[in-house]
Amino acid sequence: MAQPMRTVLLGLNSPGYRSLALGYLRAYAEADSALAGRCAFETLDLDTSVDPWWAAWRVLGLEPDVLGISVTCWNARAVYEVCRIVGSVRPECAIVLGGPEVGPAAEDVLAAHPEVSAVVRGEGEVTFAGLLAELARGGKAWRVDGLALRRGDEIVSTPDRALVADLDSLPSPYLTGLLQPLDGGAYLETYRGCPHRCAYCFEGKGYGKIRSFSDARVAAEIEAVATAPGVKSFSFIDPVFNLTDGRLRKFADWMAPHVARGLRLHTIEVDIERVDDEAAALLREAGVASVETGPQTIGAAALAACDRPFDAMKFAAGVRALRAHGISCECDLIVGLPGDSAYDFLAGLRFCFDLDPGKVQSSTLHVLPGTGLWERALELGLEFDREPPHEVIATPDVSFRDLRRAEVMASSLQSIYRARV
Repeated sequence: MAQPMRTVLLGLNSPGYRSLALGYLRAYAEADSALAGRCAFETLDLDTSVDPWWAAWRVLGLEPDVLGISVTCWNARAVYEVCRIVGSVRPECAIVLGGPEVGPAAEDVLAAHPEVSAVVRGEGEVTFAGLLAELARGGKAWRVDGLALRRGDEIVSTPDRALVADLDSLPSPYLTGLLQPLDGGAYLETYRGCPHRCAYCFEGKGYGKIRSFSDARVAAEIEAVATAPGVKSFSFIDPVFNLTDGRLRKFADWMAPHVARGLRLHTIEVDIERVDDEAAALLREAGVASVETGPQTIGAAALAACDRPFDAMKFAAGVRALRAHGISCECDLIVGLPGDSAYDFLAGLRFCFDLDPGKVQSSTLHVLPGTGLWERALELGLEFDREPPHEVIATPDVSFRDLRRAEVMASSLQSIYRARV
């Protein structure tokens, strides 16, 4: 009997976290009857502090036939280095990439990185399992929808794959035991998509309407994570936790017994303009200790360019409601958005500091593949680094020097705010 195809899934994660995306990929593939007995899986969850050569050494020690890696803007350079080394030492290994950094630019990634065999576009679970099935039987991978890949000397893209209609058909990495929850490092996904279409963000692109996991699935995952040994806090990766009032009530009920014994949710993302006293009370009942929110900018021109709504009065009211219920609020700003001058950014900082939310944080704009700003960069006059993480270099409104000055000033002011007595 032929040996199963050795499939290694590599995660280069933020320190303290494990890859939920790879958990989904493996859980779905292991449940696929077409792969039963044909694939042997190994997951390497490393973090971005690891030298790419060491990561490649770990991968090569497993002698993979297939290497799958999830790629984001912040781990991409390390991932490409790992691919180059693995491809040089073990050229027979099929290297498959997926994730928001590579999916929207799949053919360009293949052209730039000859050691990569295929790139998954969009949701990966069904596509990756289909690709493994074709590779295991020595078939024709270009029959699989949702891929960009090499066909002889050509780079070709297969038709787009439809989104998974029933998210419950994707086995849970936690309920199957593939992912062991870590204190502070476990996070859950309860729906896919985003109600907003902000031009700097990839979250809402290509997903159409929001698709949710069932209440039973979400409740079971919360129970599994919240009762895991040593877990005192975890989080959710949903782009808007308070999506509806009814949903928020359910989360408060599901979390209540765990909150009673001290468990907390950290750094969930909320639509703060929808937070009133009642919503803040429900968030507190759900064990929410801290939230992350915008405004990203308060400049009218930048808000318009980024298709982002903003109501200053509702935003301030939301912060006050959260603080009244003992919930810390992290207000995020982005420097370098199209339409914003350095003065607009500094006005945003003043607006946030005046609210005294608990934490103010800023980051430089990353012009991410597949986003509205990536597609309209020439029209908007955005100069940015084409190599990941794609930081903006200059805009028609802010020079390179002024961008750097704004970064330094923001960092200084944020440090003073954190150190206040």
